[in-house]
Amino acid sequence: MDRPHLFSFIGGPRKGLEKAAARDEFLRQCGELTRCMLLKCGSGAGKCHEPSEVLKFCLQAPSDSFTRRSTFDSVLAGCIPVFSSPHTAYTQYKWFLPGDESTYSVYIDEKSDASKRIDEELLKIPKEKVTAMREKLIELIPSLTYALPNATNLGFGDAVDIALASLAKHVQKMIRLIN
Repeated sequence: MDRPHLFSFIGGPRKGLEKAAARDEFLRQCGELTRCMLLKCGSGAGKCHEPSEVLKFCLQAPSDSFTRRSTFDSVLAGCIPVFSSPHTAYTQYKWFLPGDESTYSVYIDEKSDASKRIDEELLKIPKEKVTAMREKLIELIPSLTYALPNATNLGFGDAVDIALASLAKHVQKMIRLIN
């Protein structure tokens, strides 16, 4: 798919949230840059729910909670997530995501100088690295999706399989600690 923009932000402003500052900064920068595609969401904003609108890098601003549904939408569309908080995915989804976050995402601390020039930070990433990151995202897709309950012989473990296997390992570890 042709992805003419460097990054995108799909979302709208929030009121009264501590996390609104990062979101407002994303909206401001994306709105001012031709390299960013801004899909400003609000009432009646239909394109905000079309995964085909997601581009090369997708900004994942903290929202009502650290993880946004759009994080998973962007990954499933092959869009590299750009996080501004480590809690957005890194601390919550250790069972589902690789330990080396740089293989599938970009982290730009919202309190850093780099957060004031997101496009420049993303342009520093070599094309080969972007390609490798997108390939890693494609590998991750099965572990982030839910297969039909009656599906058999898929050849991969879906999100439920991974959660159950990880939980079993955790329980076994706890039992060993107790004994």
